[in-house]
Amino acid sequence: MPVFRTVTDAQQGEIKLESIHQPLYDQATINGAGTFSFFQNPAGRSRFATNLSTAGQLSWPKRFSIRALRQVAAFNTLATDLLTYLSDSVITITVGEKPYLQLPAFMVTAGTGLEVQFVTGAAAPAAPATGQNYANIGQPRQQNIYSLIHSIYLPPVQNFNVDVQVGASAAPANPIPLHLFLEGELLREIQ
Repeated sequence: MPVFRTVTDAQQGEIKLESIHQPLYDQATINGAGTFSFFQNPAGRSRFATNLSTAGQLSWPKRFSIRALRQVAAFNTLATDLLTYLSDSVITITVGEKPYLQLPAFMVTAGTGLEVQFVTGAAAPAAPATGQNYANIGQPRQQNIYSLIHSIYLPPVQNFNVDVQVGASAAPANPIPLHLFLEGELLREIQ
């Protein structure tokens, strides 16, 4: 059941909004060193890839309060590529021109998905056909996400972006399809 709120706008007066728990998410492919941006190109992409409809901002009168982050690599990502990516990558959230959060990518765990273990030694089963093991960022528990003490507010029609800066030493050998989730509260107009 949504929670209803009234906000005051300088031009339009009072606006009735409903509050729901709905993460914003976007996908990018990490395929080398450099800066990879999320939430900047929603046009023509599937709902699996993104749920943002406007490039880099929320349409009027939507608002969002980021309370936690999670990153989820594709489930067939090789453990060696994920380890390489996490070794020298930084995530930055910017609203307008002001950075609000910057931290090493290894801090932002998935809290969801698969957890696969690779057994070695005398009791090890036969290796998979590729000879590689697969990995996830953190254990698949909902509590295992990066929670913010103070939420980051995304106002309507205000540019925001989330960048992942991948250092030269962190460039994975194989591309990593990566979903980034901004968990929190979405305020949208009552319909």
